[in-house]
Amino acid sequence: MNFDYAVHSDFLIHWTGKDLDNSYAPSWNESKDSKTNDALTDLYIKRLHNILRYGLWMTEEQEIELSFGDEKLLIPTTPKACFTELKLSESRIHAQRYGRLGIGVKRRFLFDRLGRPLLYYWFKEWAKNDKFLGACAKELQNKDLLNFFKPMNSSETLNYDLYNESEWRIIYFKELLEKKKWIKDPRDSTNTKEHEYFNSLTAEERNKLRYLIPLDGWFAMIIYPSLATKNKGQQDDSTGVKDQITRIKTLLDRGNSVEGNNWPIELDLDACRNF
Repeated sequence: MNFDYAVHSDFLIHWTGKDLDNSYAPSWNESKDSKTNDALTDLYIKRLHNILRYGLWMTEEQEIELSFGDEKLLIPTTPKACFTELKLSESRIHAQRYGRLGIGVKRRFLFDRLGRPLLYYWFKEWAKNDKFLGACAKELQNKDLLNFFKPMNSSETLNYDLYNESEWRIIYFKELLEKKKWIKDPRDSTNTKEHEYFNSLTAEERNKLRYLIPLDGWFAMIIYPSLATKNKGQQDDSTGVKDQITRIKTLLDRGNSVEGNNWPIELDLDACRNF
């Protein structure tokens, strides 16, 4: 096997910041370059710092109703965190949909947390024709597992826009919560740091956040939304970004034989065009 060639990216990217762009730069993608003004730069840096310190958010999506003949099935709104497995040159497409801040991890990060790549089916109106999905829908005792299924297309147009994301997910399992280090409940006051963070959020944010996934040594990449954001994160010590990276890549990386104490790769969105 030629280990110098990989069909898939070695990085799984969690994208965030769509809410920030919607409020401060809804038309950012109309420009050739990805830019942020001072206010948006500061908000993205705060988002990055919070992820590094507290973890990735697990949230719930709207439940999906599928039809199998006369039978109806709902894919439950299980807490989850989503990642894309894509070449970095495709980053801008996905940043338009989910936000411009990318947090990259290696696959082991997801495997440790019982995550996996999704199983895709044709547009949801034709889910009844998918024998495998139908069998799983009928026979799985834990319906939360259906959150590992997703339609290939967001509409009837055969463009495979969702399938092209090569999405992976971590979904909620009680075993993850019991082990403490894999995911944490920010509503639990015994998780002092996470609970204080949760209480600092707005009511809307508290309603959205279900669980936190702390980063560990398999954290491997930051894609900044703009060059200005990258410069601030790397050069301004007051942001705390460098301190948090140091904490993750030293204190939390013991015993990691693959990544060792390697620093994460740091890129801005525009630089990703070259990879």
